[in-house]
Amino acid sequence: MLSATQIGMIMHASMLILLCVGFSFTHMIEKFPNFAHTSFVTIGIMCTYTLVRLWGFNPYLAWPVAALANGLIGVAIYLLIVRPIRRTRSGAIRLTFAMFSLTFVIRSILAIYSYWVMRTQGFRAIGFMLRSYDFEFMGHPGIVLMAPLACIAIVASLHLFLTRTKFGIAIKATSENPQLASTLGIDVHRVHVASWFITGALAGLAGAAIPLWEYTNLGYSDKLMIDVMAGSVLGGLDSIYGAMVGGAALALIQTALPGILLGPFGLGIAKYKPLIPIIVIIVILMYEPKGITSILARGSRAIKRIRQR
Repeated sequence: MLSATQIGMIMHASMLILLCVGFSFTHMIEKFPNFAHTSFVTIGIMCTYTLVRLWGFNPYLAWPVAALANGLIGVAIYLLIVRPIRRTRSGAIRLTFAMFSLTFVIRSILAIYSYWVMRTQGFRAIGFMLRSYDFEFMGHPGIVLMAPLACIAIVASLHLFLTRTKFGIAIKATSENPQLASTLGIDVHRVHVASWFITGALAGLAGAAIPLWEYTNLGYSDKLMIDVMAGSVLGGLDSIYGAMVGGAALALIQTALPGILLGPFGLGIAKYKPLIPIIVIIVILMYEPKGITSILARGSRAIKRIRQR
């Protein structure tokens, strides 16, 4: 039997990996931090809540619907906001501010929707949990099995897509040098649309899974944003594989570190847990701005030189 701490780490790592991959994916293609990324999570949460509570869906059948809906929302944001701003030749700063402002717009829309649900359906939609709709697996909630399996399957599929398909290779080429990719005949606009769909779908899928494990509310994305940023910075903002490693590493640090410090400092140390991702961001940016992937790359080069000798 797994302990509550172990289950929490598995769940947190699964969600962080998906979200960090999406955040880094946008940064690689668009070259700016998408602060609205975790707002897509809240949309996915509300989409799943609607399908399960109002329409009677099985929560796991709601996952692909939430992913598809959020992917389309991501495409709409690119076409209606990001692309027009790009056409004015505005830099990354204006796009960052635009995405930051978008988070408040999304939160307001979802608040209006949750109020409508409460008034018309009589269901509380500001904060909720859907664990009662889950199945049991060996004495544990089914989400403990489904979340890591879904995470592994998606990460493996994304890897194969980016390395084994022509369009996936075109996406990687565009992220490295969009001007050169355009001269080689790659449809850069199509690449941008696909990247926003993938980013939105990953966030929507994470949002669909979260309420099966923990209590969520409309402010959940604010708490999650700093974790996603820390995981992406830890792994390396310009590497999808680094985002996977960074998300898993941050989940391990957030779970293990409070337990290690509990003995010397007592229960009072628990209230400082939210500082962990902030400290991770500061330390990484100070000493290794390119994250874990840079360290691994240097180690790989050192091993290669030793073998050559």
